[in-house]
Amino acid sequence: MHAFEQFVWQDHIWVASSVMSALVVLVSSLADRRRHNRANIDDVGFMPWTAITVFSVLATVLSAALAIKGL
Repeated sequence: MHAFEQFVWQDHIWVASSVMSALVVLVSSLADRRRHNRANIDDVGFMPWTAITVFSVLATVLSAALAIKGL
């Protein structure tokens, strides 16, 4: 990888991380909503969607802050 390509990628790594974690927030929120509105009350599943949503929101906020700051 050339120095210029590496420099350009490092400028946008926090933006890319923020967008990807925001997509995880969207997917996990929809899955958590689907889990809460399930027809069979005994069919709970095994994914901790609430915890995934919380941690991905935290990752989104932190990476967005770093992207804005320009690290």
